[in-house]
Amino acid sequence: MKGRLKKWCSGFLIAMLVSTPTGMVNAASLLPSDILDLTNWKLTLPINDAEEITQPELDSYEHSEYFHVNDDGDAVVFKAHCGGDTTEGSSYPRCELREMTNDGQDKASWSTTSGTHTMIIDQKITHLPEVKDHVVVGQIHDSDDDVIMIRLEGNHLFVEGDGEELADLDTDYELGTRFTVKIVASGGKIKVYYNGDLKLTYNKSVSGCYFKAGMYTQSNTSKGDSEDAYGENEIYNLVVTHS
Repeated sequence: MKGRLKKWCSGFLIAMLVSTPTGMVNAASLLPSDILDLTNWKLTLPINDAEEITQPELDSYEHSEYFHVNDDGDAVVFKAHCGGDTTEGSSYPRCELREMTNDGQDKASWSTTSGTHTMIIDQKITHLPEVKDHVVVGQIHDSDDDVIMIRLEGNHLFVEGDGEELADLDTDYELGTRFTVKIVASGGKIKVYYNGDLKLTYNKSVSGCYFKAGMYTQSNTSKGDSEDAYGENEIYNLVVTHS
């Protein structure tokens, strides 16, 4: 009920924030939480020693460079530059959401063998690092490592797991193309859908799982990219359900 109310309120706010008679939304007046329900997420930034923004601060948070509403007022921009600060255990910077529970107070942790766990991301990738043009824009992670990742390398969009390519999503992806990925984990299997089409059924029984979404740039200055080179995507909608 709370999630539905939040979505209704967000939609009402967007409808009211009109700057011209033609109905153009005043994007500068919107926060990321007006576009996406961030109740059960925390954010990691590529700055300030991989700073984390948690609830309730996240609900009113924006960063003019890394985490903000796009100019059209209909999506949230996630950006991570190659010279950015990284989390422990990773050499790559990220501006990425990590799934939480209990209104963002506790870390989500679930099993692929119990219940049904679904994440839908409606997004587009808008920029890649110049030298190593690799990014990750969605994940299932377990208690130790990534389980599957939605990954773009150049124009090759695919699902990766255990360090290997598991399924093609688009072999000729063009930057700025909007797409939807749905990931469903249930019964010891992970299914991945791309624009409604089933692309992968992956047998995987793991626990301590959680979803991640945003920009996880897979390059840094040691790969030849400049500090200012970056990956960027825009997320229009992000929905997670558990049953």
